[in-house]
Amino acid sequence: MPIRVTAALGQFAVETADDEIPAAALASAKLRFLDTLAVAVAGSRHRSSIISLEVATQLGGNPHCAVIGRTERINVEQAGYVNAVSAHALEYDDYTKSVTHASVCLVPGALALAEWLGADGKAMLNAFVFGFEIESRIARGMRPWLLDRGWHPNGILGGIGVAVIGSRLMGHDPMTMRMAMSIAASEGSGLRKNVGSMGKAFHVGHGVRCGIFATMLAAKGFKVNPDIIEGSDDVVEGHDRFGLADTFNGFGQHDLPKMIDRLGERWELAENTTLVRLHPGSTAPGSSIDAMIDLAKSSDIRSEDVERIDLECTPQCLAIAPYSEALDSHKARFCLPYSMAVSLLDRHAGLAQYTDERVNRPDVQSMMKRVAVHVPDDLKHHWGQWGQDGVNWGEMRMSVTLKNGTVLRTARSSARGWSEDPASWDDLAQKFRECSQDILGPAQIEEALDMISRIDRLPDLKPLLRALQADFDGKPMY
Repeated sequence: MPIRVTAALGQFAVETADDEIPAAALASAKLRFLDTLAVAVAGSRHRSSIISLEVATQLGGNPHCAVIGRTERINVEQAGYVNAVSAHALEYDDYTKSVTHASVCLVPGALALAEWLGADGKAMLNAFVFGFEIESRIARGMRPWLLDRGWHPNGILGGIGVAVIGSRLMGHDPMTMRMAMSIAASEGSGLRKNVGSMGKAFHVGHGVRCGIFATMLAAKGFKVNPDIIEGSDDVVEGHDRFGLADTFNGFGQHDLPKMIDRLGERWELAENTTLVRLHPGSTAPGSSIDAMIDLAKSSDIRSEDVERIDLECTPQCLAIAPYSEALDSHKARFCLPYSMAVSLLDRHAGLAQYTDERVNRPDVQSMMKRVAVHVPDDLKHHWGQWGQDGVNWGEMRMSVTLKNGTVLRTARSSARGWSEDPASWDDLAQKFRECSQDILGPAQIEEALDMISRIDRLPDLKPLLRALQADFDGKPMY
């Protein structure tokens, strides 16, 4: 008889009191809102977000909820979807080690549900912590197998986290909470082949939409199997054998006890496991980007003097950023040669470095051809769960060989914004200003920052959401 993971998680998510949430988890939750809203404002000008809002408007529905970066209002399910697409479109949101990009699903989902339900900021922030915790626990028990089998985790795990938030806000009992989780689990999807396209942001938005819909169905009494995570040990391999973990990962390719280990004692948001991306693009190359920028500045490297660049990275880094060429911004965010080339040329890797126009300039296309990426034998063990058994996706070494024979070398194991050098409130406030400066007015930006800083004391979230809205001139920025 398998352990009853779904029941344990559902009971915890319902019966744990708000005052049991660690202060560190709540402080971290505020940072997750600040960072995710920053990139959602910028991402609202990405083509994937613009298209998504056009379709959502065509579908219609009750205009209960705000769209970040725009003035339109759409229904709660579509608002969660569109805002999540915006938040992930630029690959600039955070990443939680051994989990996935959790905030990018849970922040848009929490905001849409809280606005629809009329919840205050404190209730929303508390519910967010529970959604983050449940999603993280399920993820830790299903990875790395989930990713290795070709699934993009966001659209699978994010929906369950959003369903937990919605159920918590709606005051569901444990069984209804489990129903919402189970419905969301049946909706989950997302294929890694779509990474490097608009499809990756779609996976995130789809997960949020699924979680909201699951919560609404469960609230009305929709009944499904309440033990969805674990499969029954059915010798004939009938329907009950295929729970979430076995279906997505394969039989036995999971760690169910890890999902409930120290439940209520260890909280993911209190553990400093979330990495802030200070460069758009895949997370793992962040250390290599910082290394290149620092080396280019300190040694005053000129592009015309470079013979070749050799980057040694981990196999997991290369698997996450596998493209050797980049002809558009989507592929560029997952292309190590491009990131190295543009970081050397521009001494910076921000939003402007990951536009189609920048990607296709001759200087960076030429420099990319001089970049070689290798996985050396001594870094091959960095494969699997980030942070487990010493695995660190960001370990790297690099040498830049100049035409005069000089070889410049550098190495890093982490990037700015990661656990080893975490981003502060001021760091993320500056990122918010940079992401918003061409969309929101200066006073509007400061008003939004002020409200996010005291989001747990807001009696109504509508003023914050209004501060995040702006007119759109019809021209995509990304």
